[in-house]
Amino acid sequence: MINMDMVGRYDSSKKLTIGGYGTSPVWGNVFTTTTDKNLVIKFDSSGTGPSDHASFYRKNIPVLFFFTNSHSDYHKATDDWDKINYNGELEIVKYIDHIVEATDSKGKLAFTKTRDQQMRSVSLPVTLGVMPDYGFTGTGMRIDGVSKGKLAERTGLQAGDILLQLGEYKFVDVQTYMQVLQHFKKGDKTTLHIKRGDKEIQFDIVF
Repeated sequence: MINMDMVGRYDSSKKLTIGGYGTSPVWGNVFTTTTDKNLVIKFDSSGTGPSDHASFYRKNIPVLFFFTNSHSDYHKATDDWDKINYNGELEIVKYIDHIVEATDSKGKLAFTKTRDQQMRSVSLPVTLGVMPDYGFTGTGMRIDGVSKGKLAERTGLQAGDILLQLGEYKFVDVQTYMQVLQHFKKGDKTTLHIKRGDKEIQFDIVF
């Protein structure tokens, strides 16, 4: 099963994420022989995740999840046709077509169970009002967008900022960021540490 979820906003700085790499031993050989020099790609082995491929994976079907990462227009009326990277989307569709061709003669693909991706929906007591950059591979949680009127905007956070620490809790990635927020409640005061460019900045915030 090949799932294309938000592949119209490709940006080489954020990369194309391909999930499900570990759901079949066949994928390794396919991606070794099928390349696209026009795409910057990040692979994720997990077959689970917050999109339509997860239900197929749970039925022991090999999956691939193509995703150009979140953006500040996600689920908003501002996510309009003029924001689409048409050339980038064409490259992705052509790449997927090559993958289909490469596997077409292989019959039923062997399935491999992968680690579970701990990104299931949780109810958070507080939020900053930021959109995570899911393609970021460094340490911390990089912001892809800031919601209007929320705490992050009022604090002065910007797209591209990397969130490093909240109070005594440090972030490694998006998952740990979500976990840390569960330690706070409305009205709590704390210090937020971020990296902006080559500088580290601290903000005193109140949820």
